[in-house]
Amino acid sequence: MVNYISSISVDISSNDVGTNPEVNSKINRELTTLFKDMGVKSTITNITGDDIVITSQVPEGLVNEVNQSVFKLLHKYAESYDDLNGVSITPEDADEGVSYAIAKTESQYGDSIIISFDTYCGESFVDEVALFVEEIGKRYGYDCSSSVSNTPKEIHGIGYSGITTDDPVVIITLKEVKDLKKIAGMIYGGLLAFDNVYYVKKGSAIEIMPPGVIYTMSAFLNGNSIDLYEGIKKRINF
Repeated sequence: MVNYISSISVDISSNDVGTNPEVNSKINRELTTLFKDMGVKSTITNITGDDIVITSQVPEGLVNEVNQSVFKLLHKYAESYDDLNGVSITPEDADEGVSYAIAKTESQYGDSIIISFDTYCGESFVDEVALFVEEIGKRYGYDCSSSVSNTPKEIHGIGYSGITTDDPVVIITLKEVKDLKKIAGMIYGGLLAFDNVYYVKKGSAIEIMPPGVIYTMSAFLNGNSIDLYEGIKKRINF
């Protein structure tokens, strides 16, 4: 059976710089039981500025249902509905909304890397940065997906987000967990070439002087989320 990794990135925060830890905790707690009888593993993988990313390992045929359930859960706990309300059932009416990526996984454990970006001023170069990360994965033969699109992006089971959505998410699925170190290192090193792009720890608020972009990088392994910040920090001693 084909399995997919589905990531939904959304701002449901009451402010523009950070998230509410209590809301995040409630969402994660419900995710542990929401899909337990469906063979689905789901958790918050990234918290980047005021955006959270819910990532799920989903068997083929259940993607629409799982996305719909995640969307309802976000509505339940949202402090702000701007991104959620930006999603439309038709591409013509889609506005700035949820960022979405989906990729096939060859690993039975759903091994993958999730990279999430956040901007304060909607910096347009963030799309270039996200596509650069996606290209790294493609170059080495991994299945990849980003939310960046020059047409309204379809979110399976939910609707469409508009092209003005500016906080991208990228998925790179791994064939073997040993590939994680190589790909994560190349992403970190490659993004050093971009001005005003900052690697931050999961849960960090936007504490930079605009214009700028922050990003987090997480491993999604057998339904568990591991922030890669500390691991990369130890390897390069920064």
